[in-house]
Amino acid sequence: MGKGKDYSEVVKQAEQAVGAVKDPELRRVAFEKILDDLLGSSSAINPKKKPPKPSGRRRLTGAGKPKSAGPLSYVEELVNDHFFSKPKTIAQVKAELENRGHHIALTSLSGPLQKLTLKKQLRRQKTKTAGKKQTYSYSNW
Repeated sequence: MGKGKDYSEVVKQAEQAVGAVKDPELRRVAFEKILDDLLGSSSAINPKKKPPKPSGRRRLTGAGKPKSAGPLSYVEELVNDHFFSKPKTIAQVKAELENRGHHIALTSLSGPLQKLTLKKQLRRQKTKTAGKKQTYSYSNW
């Protein structure tokens, strides 16, 4: 099937779409708009081709900017909510994220906490627990 035939089909679709419009100027404008939309969509000329799917785990915020979703952004939310005003262990961070509906593995939290420590958004200190076991606690600077 040649390109000329593809375009004639698109023109037929546009003509059918504006066939009931009585005003000639309105019909012309509507025809141009519909034809432009049909030619702009890949499915009008090549129905086998699918539009590309969005990639990555991003969602739009209210401002229309993409926002990352993941352990680092969730921990940053905790920082912004002043969760770390008192020292918290990684287990307490995990529990709070679960309370907020984010089920993150404990092993997936150590990296984001360390990144925020290197950025000086959080402070990390060794604390002793029962027995000789030592763990880290995280707090605001």
